[in-house]
Amino acid sequence: MKQIINKYRLLLLALLIISCETVDLDLQENPNQLGLSSANPDFILNDLQLKFNNQHFALSNNTMGDTRMVNQFGAYGSATNQMNGPWATSYSFLNNFKALETIANDNQLTIHLGIAQVLKAFVYVNLVDYIGTAAYTEALSVDFPNPGLDSGEDIYQAMFGLLDDAIVNLSTPSAIQPQTDLYYNGDVDKWIKLANTLKLKMYLQTRLVNQAESFAGINAIVNEGNYITSEADDFQFRYGTTASPVDSRHPFFIGNYVNVAGQYMSNGFMSLLKDTKSNPDPRLTYYIYRQTDTDPSGAKLPCAGSPLYDFCYIGDGYWGRDHGDDEGIPNDGEERAAYGAYPAGGAYDNGVFLKTRDNQGLQGAGINPILLSSYVQFMLAEANLMLGVTGSANAYLENGIRMSMDKVTGFVAGNATPGSIDNYVNEVMGNYSFATTNEERLDIIITEYYLALFGNGLEAYNNLRRTTFPSSLQEPVLPAGSFPRSFFIPESEISTNVNPDLVQKSSVRERVFWDTNPEGAIN
Repeated sequence: MKQIINKYRLLLLALLIISCETVDLDLQENPNQLGLSSANPDFILNDLQLKFNNQHFALSNNTMGDTRMVNQFGAYGSATNQMNGPWATSYSFLNNFKALETIANDNQLTIHLGIAQVLKAFVYVNLVDYIGTAAYTEALSVDFPNPGLDSGEDIYQAMFGLLDDAIVNLSTPSAIQPQTDLYYNGDVDKWIKLANTLKLKMYLQTRLVNQAESFAGINAIVNEGNYITSEADDFQFRYGTTASPVDSRHPFFIGNYVNVAGQYMSNGFMSLLKDTKSNPDPRLTYYIYRQTDTDPSGAKLPCAGSPLYDFCYIGDGYWGRDHGDDEGIPNDGEERAAYGAYPAGGAYDNGVFLKTRDNQGLQGAGINPILLSSYVQFMLAEANLMLGVTGSANAYLENGIRMSMDKVTGFVAGNATPGSIDNYVNEVMGNYSFATTNEERLDIIITEYYLALFGNGLEAYNNLRRTTFPSSLQEPVLPAGSFPRSFFIPESEISTNVNPDLVQKSSVRERVFWDTNPEGAIN
């Protein structure tokens, strides 16, 4: 894969130090908190693009363990402190959005504004999906120093409207194009496809509470055909390979290759890839990198012999941990299975069993896979099966698997073959044809979606709460408490916002508005 150095972080540093003058505009006084007498809209837009990625990645990373993509060490926990960072990033984004909105409206920068509006909608949808609420109508207003929180339903409806506005702005010719675009390199048509795809995602997310609206909304988007349909449209953030002065490498690479592997992979996830089909999933050696072919034993396998564990060790050098395993940590950082080439920008596992080092593989030039074409096909498979929207669930399911295989195996040179991919697809589609109920069929769709989502814990978390699938996810091997159906309002907001109506939720068992599945449906 082409290795891209993220030079824009340095540009943003300049934004915080000096005023900018690369665009000849009659700029008004900047109303945001950057403290500049004037601001370059390109720098602000770049800042918004980076902040959006930071918010999405942090949320996704928060639920990689919950959804068994990586090992969850111990109980689910209260989740109280896990939202402080994403919340702060979100409202820093929204504050700077206000500045760009003013500049764009004053100078007819419709493309700048349209891109920012799409990202703003995504930011708010993510907050609602995790917390169930957010400050929206009173947010960042001098008239409301202690803003109230809006309902998730109201925010979703507002974001549908904002995305419509974004599409209008993106469709309006502008004399000034953004100078840099970290996602689509200035391709406005792709931003419009993203806006429509985000709407499709929202309609699917709410199908349990508004089936008629979801059916009509998804059908309209599919029939128009202007949504993410190919890898060229994929919405992803690309990391670089530079370590200094600002580290642009993928965070998973930093955590697994700079020193030693800093966490355990999930035995359950690796077993789904390795052991549940007639042959291992072709993506396995792209997702997971093995540092050793020596089996763990003794003090390095503290779960050995315990009847509590489903796996303990799955063999073949895939050194991980069961869901909820919080046994003591031995000195095994140079032996654990680690993130591979996709999406972390690490090393492809070709069976040489070298220790992870920062000069290996793609050297950190991975991606944050946010909304990919393969994901859309799985969404449409679910929408066709459960709502009856246009198309064929069978075809969407097969397309989703093949698109994921092409994406992952094309990321770096590896040993996957067309034959191995065909065998995998044929086995899944055979199982799908033998399923006798829609529940069984949906389980297959969401399981394949889950396997394609590696690196995106956000969508896996949403899917699990909406559908309760995959049914094959490992149960906690030790008492883990209640599965978080939502996250607490950040303590940073509770402690500083004195609005009397702002009350912390009683439990993470509280469900967001679109989750109508019964309590206890997920463990």
